Amino acid sequence: MSKSLKKQLLFYLLLATTLVWGITAWISYHKIQQEVAELFNAELAYSGGVLHAFVETMLHEGSLSEHWDPEHTSNLLHTHKIAHKYAGKISFQLWSLEDGLILRSQSAPVFELSKSYNGYSDTLIDGQLWHVYSIANNNGEYVIHVGQRDDIRLAITQEIAKQQAFYFLPGLPLLGLLIWAIVSRALKPVNRLKEQLSQREAGYLEPLPTQGLPEEIIPVVEELNKLFEQLEQAFENERNFTSDASHELRTPLAGVLTQVQVASRTDDPELRHQALDKAQQAVLKMSRMVQQLLTLSRIQTQNQSLNPVAIDINSEIIMAISEQELLAHNKNIDIEYQTTESFAIKGNQPLISILIRNLIENAIKYSPEKGKIKICTVREKNKLWFSVEDNGPGIKKEEYSRLTQRFYRSVETANKTEGSGLGLSIVHRIASLHEAEVTFSKSKMGGLYVLVIFDLIPDKPKSLKNKRTRRFKKRS
Repeated sequence: MSKSLKKQLLFYLLLATTLVWGITAWISYHKIQQEVAELFNAELAYSGGVLHAFVETMLHEGSLSEHWDPEHTSNLLHTHKIAHKYAGKISFQLWSLEDGLILRSQSAPVFELSKSYNGYSDTLIDGQLWHVYSIANNNGEYVIHVGQRDDIRLAITQEIAKQQAFYFLPGLPLLGLLIWAIVSRALKPVNRLKEQLSQREAGYLEPLPTQGLPEEIIPVVEELNKLFEQLEQAFENERNFTSDASHELRTPLAGVLTQVQVASRTDDPELRHQALDKAQQAVLKMSRMVQQLLTLSRIQTQNQSLNPVAIDINSEIIMAISEQELLAHNKNIDIEYQTTESFAIKGNQPLISILIRNLIENAIKYSPEKGKIKICTVREKNKLWFSVEDNGPGIKKEEYSRLTQRFYRSVETANKTEGSGLGLSIVHRIASLHEAEVTFSKSKMGGLYVLVIFDLIPDKPKSLKNKRTRRFKKRS
């Protein structure tokens, strides 16, 4: 089941915020406890120091009992109105080592807060923990205890924490709304992209605009645009194949139908034989044309993943010549293959085989009776130059640029030799897929010179001692 990206972002952002706040609040609470304890300990020491200084000032003459009447002083302290909520949180006692308790605050107990006479100490009194700071004079005549109950400290710490939570907790819903608004705004381009895709018709493959999109979405849109481009190319190839097939097969089919009708209506055996023979030739022509069309359609839809392997170009050329040997034999054509070393290129083996076969077949087709074809492979630096030339009629220089167009045939040769005008288009497409270069020029033998330049596999060449020449002649 698919999940909403927006809901996931909201959930995890709010969860992370709450967890971080909770951990921070817990740490802050304990830090507040420590700071409050340090603060009150400092206040205890400060209060004790003030009382000590006051008592020392009063006791330049006389004794403690002469300056303080315990009952009168106690009444004064009990009737004093506390003006602040935190007032009275600290208790104090003044003890005379001879006369006992001389003075105490209202919140202080009647018995001694601590047995310690100097410094900090903790005392348990009536089940309550007291934090006490004690200070005595140099003669040991009296001791001052300043203390505070632990539950009072805890209450103050909790009150501070509550004040923080009081202001922060109402901010959580507001933070949630802000996160929701930010996430919604950030996902607007995604929603807009979704709407654009949902409103598209099946055949509308124009690229999506990338303006205003976040950089995380742009790669996705670019890949979608590449997919649209590939689909458009596939549809275009399909349309081309359909239109080309219907155009190129219309005339041969009409011819076949005419010849079949002639054969079915005539009583002359010779005329029937001629009609059926012409119909058979037309079917063979259509078969070759359909094969070429299918080959062209297949390689036009070939993507960049060619599954390249190392190909021995010499072996492929010899195999292609052997396949075309019967065709060359029928025209008494001499095929000469020259090479100086073993060459290896990287490519798709079936496609390279088609390229070589089409070039040789094209040369045989346009070569005259007892003609000559020369095939050559030679190294030029890190390139392989593979050439095929013949002594046929050739074509004009201004027509070279049109040779790779589909169904283009030269006026000089169109009426002399059967063909579909697809062979060199297939050669050019296969060469493009392998990043090879195809050029055309006039052969020294008078016909067409076709040169295909491939990248060689960078390895040590296996040189031949002498130039190797193979001739494929008419068999006796």
